[in-house]
Amino acid sequence: MHWGIVVAAAFIVGEIVLIHLLKRVAPENAFGALFLLGVLVVSAGWSMPLAVATSLASTFAYLYIHLEGADSLAPAVFVFLPMALLANLLAGQARSQTQESEQRRREADLSAELARLMLGAGDLSHALDRAGQRMARVLDVPEVTLTPGSVEPDDEHYAIPLHSGDERIGTLLVPAHLPLNTLRRWQRMVPALEALLTAAMDREKITAELEASRKELERFFDVASELLFISDQHTLTRINPTFTRTLGFTDAELTERPFIDLVHPDDRADTLRTLDVLRADHRDAQFENRCVCKGGETRWFQWNVVSDHGLWFGAGRDVTQRRLEQDRLREAQRQIEASHKEVSALATQQTALRRVATQVARGAKPDDVYPLAVGELSVGLGVSHATLLRYESESTAVVVAALDIESAQRLQVGNRLQLEGDSLATRILRTGLPARIDSYDGLDSEIAVRLRGFGVRAGVGAPVIVDGRTWGALIAGTSRDAPLPPGTEERIGDFADLVSTAIFNAESRAEITASRARIVAAADQARRRFERDLHDGAQQRIVSLGLELRAVQASAPPENSELQDQMSHVVDGLAGLYADLQELSRGIHPAILSKGGLGPALRTLARRSTVPVVLDVDVGHRLPESVEVAAYYVVAEALTNAAKHASASEVSVRAAADDDELAVSVSDDGIGGAVSGGGSGLIGLKDRVEALSGRLQVSSPPGAGTTLSVRIPLAC
Repeated sequence: MHWGIVVAAAFIVGEIVLIHLLKRVAPENAFGALFLLGVLVVSAGWSMPLAVATSLASTFAYLYIHLEGADSLAPAVFVFLPMALLANLLAGQARSQTQESEQRRREADLSAELARLMLGAGDLSHALDRAGQRMARVLDVPEVTLTPGSVEPDDEHYAIPLHSGDERIGTLLVPAHLPLNTLRRWQRMVPALEALLTAAMDREKITAELEASRKELERFFDVASELLFISDQHTLTRINPTFTRTLGFTDAELTERPFIDLVHPDDRADTLRTLDVLRADHRDAQFENRCVCKGGETRWFQWNVVSDHGLWFGAGRDVTQRRLEQDRLREAQRQIEASHKEVSALATQQTALRRVATQVARGAKPDDVYPLAVGELSVGLGVSHATLLRYESESTAVVVAALDIESAQRLQVGNRLQLEGDSLATRILRTGLPARIDSYDGLDSEIAVRLRGFGVRAGVGAPVIVDGRTWGALIAGTSRDAPLPPGTEERIGDFADLVSTAIFNAESRAEITASRARIVAAADQARRRFERDLHDGAQQRIVSLGLELRAVQASAPPENSELQDQMSHVVDGLAGLYADLQELSRGIHPAILSKGGLGPALRTLARRSTVPVVLDVDVGHRLPESVEVAAYYVVAEALTNAAKHASASEVSVRAAADDDELAVSVSDDGIGGAVSGGGSGLIGLKDRVEALSGRLQVSSPPGAGTTLSVRIPLAC
């Protein structure tokens, strides 16, 4: 500043001298104006007090030198001085604003520099020290201290608190005796310092957390049980210990070779395709492949890989054991499916067997069992052809049932086949054992040729054994190229056993029915003989004795009354005995049934009944004697039960016969509740009816009367 005053004074002196020399060649006033203008320019560069002093000094110096022209210069001086004062005032304001702008620029630059120091440093305390030093240098103060937290000031320092919201985050210490305008500048910088310190502390906290997370990730990377890696497009750039431990290679061996070399040759193409898609789509991928360990062992790995900026980040785990388990599970599944198929086939067969067995147990006729057996055999074994043969002799067999679901041509029921050459039928007849033919090709027997014409390629058969003899054969055939599986003989044998049982049961029932019919017929004949012997013998003898006693009574003396009474008593006794024998003979075998038939016999029963009977008989011709006797006893027993047990007021009897059977129905309006046994005689009636292949049904709900229905075939 001192050198500036010297320069200004020298400039004004030089200007006065120059003007003094130049006034000889130019008008004095023109150079006076130039002089005053130069003074104004020089004074404008100083502060207000110095500028005013300079203007006044220059004016008085000029007047002194040019005193002889004072009268002409006075107006100019009086104009110049206010103008100089105004110009210096404006120049001072301009200088002040310029200085303020410069100061703010320096403060802005300082804030930017503080931001770089505080936000870019790794150590916040060191960055705060450097920031304090930089602020002191820029703001031209002796010392500045910026520290986090709260600090109490001393006598030599002034503390400016820094806050983030309501929290005290730091303290700015400046010299205690700073000018007021300097303190204002410091106060103006507080918001920026608070923001910077808050950001710096947050950054330090985040950096610490990131560092902790990084260390945790490093530890996790090192101790993870999965295989972790980072790689570029060709080689592994980082791997964890699990990776090296699992594959058996060292870090150098793994990172110095293309990672694709680790993959099993058969899986390399798929792996590269997956990675290409991953790189193109910028997404994550999961896949499995095999890798070859250092010792040559192949292991399965499951990889989760993500692509980012040309790098692959991946994690893998050893799934070799799981793949082995999956292979075992698949094999087990295959076996289970095979077992399921076998069980399903067995269940189908058992269902088919059960349907046949149910019909056999219900007493179905063999003619109904035969087609059912071949149909269920076809379903149970899944074959297209099934035939049941009955051997008529050593040389012929007749078809009793046949099924072929794939060909319109098949053996027809009733076809007779010649048992010559090689066939299942001849083998079974000869051995009495199951047999199989895995291919009919080359066989020239009649049966083989016909079956081959139906498309049958192979077959299995089993004998039908009835009462120890080979009754026939049950045969299954297939149109497939492969023969029927092992065990088919036993399955066909199960169906053949049911057919045998049905035939045996039917024959047994026929024999039992015939035997019962013979027993009933023999009993009826014995009854008739007994009734005839009773009528022709005892009854006739009683009649003769009665007549003889009457003759003796007539020849006895009339006066002997006592003898007459005795003789009369004996005759009456013989008459009563005769009547009892007549009644007994009617129960043994009614003579009217033999003479007049069922209609007159039922009318006689109706007349004798103690309960009123409504009779409806529609029998226009004589029926077989066994049928008439059975129907007579059914009605007689029903009328007896109605009188003794039913408390009935009326009984309805209906009988009708057509060409096939006789139907008899007896209904009463009694108390109902009738049961077999208990002296009702229903069991005996049922045996008699069933002996004639008939059916007897009783309906007797309590309180609703009793209805007895009988159907007897006439061809019994």
